[in-house]
Amino acid sequence: MSANKFFFVFKDSLIESDDASMSIVSLRNPATRHATKYLFRRSSKKPCSLYEVNCFNEQHRSWFINESVCSNGKIFLPTPIDPLFLVLPYLVEHCSERAVPLDQILIDDKFPCTSQLAEVLPADRLSLIADEKRAGSILALKYNETKALEWLVSKCHRLSKVIGTEEGPTARSLNYIKEEKENEKDEDEKSTLHTALGIVSDYLSLEFGRKLSVALGFPEDENISKKRKSVVDLESAVVKRIKKEENHDTTPIKLPAAEKKVSAKAKALAKAASGSKSISSFFKK
Repeated sequence: MSANKFFFVFKDSLIESDDASMSIVSLRNPATRHATKYLFRRSSKKPCSLYEVNCFNEQHRSWFINESVCSNGKIFLPTPIDPLFLVLPYLVEHCSERAVPLDQILIDDKFPCTSQLAEVLPADRLSLIADEKRAGSILALKYNETKALEWLVSKCHRLSKVIGTEEGPTARSLNYIKEEKENEKDEDEKSTLHTALGIVSDYLSLEFGRKLSVALGFPEDENISKKRKSVVDLESAVVKRIKKEENHDTTPIKLPAAEKKVSAKAKALAKAASGSKSISSFFKK
């Protein structure tokens, strides 16, 4: 039995190069700020790229690898991620008021590998969410919220177009609506845009998700990021609801006591005893 092996599903382009090296590190999730696994791929032929490591897990699953059994039955799937999502919270925190060099922005004592994000961030990408200030060879950045929202809005619109053309349950339902309501094209576009908002909001804080929702023209109460709840909270809510439904606070009903049945013999004795004196009466003076 081997427990120190993991099963990854890679795209061919990730492993086709012989000199490519891959390393998995822990970085802060841009939405939850908790530890999340990411993969850096470095190669002499291509720039360094970043992937988030998604995990598919089911109980009672193992893998047969050559002549051994891997008891860890999880499936890990690296998918590309825009590194700007991970850098955005650090820009908001460190350089909202003044321009700061990038190497001083990407500092996190609990996640030392955060500085490696500089390898996957060309200067032209950073200019999408920050203003550049140059002094000789030093490049400093100052966070620009207007630019950041414009970048996110553009990303949502591009993603919305992809969702509208992809085949799948969402696309089929939208096509069905389109056939039934040909005059409601705007409604279809709104639906795909709202779906794109939900996907992008998964990489943003709740506050930033609300700002993006308003920037896209959705009421704040429609912001899908508000619905982000942990599985534990959802399960707890379901359990409480079930217990509440099963707990019936009713007042017990007191039933009248059943009338005792008297036999004929008992009735005859009671009739004979009526009018007779008790024994103690004969001893009274």
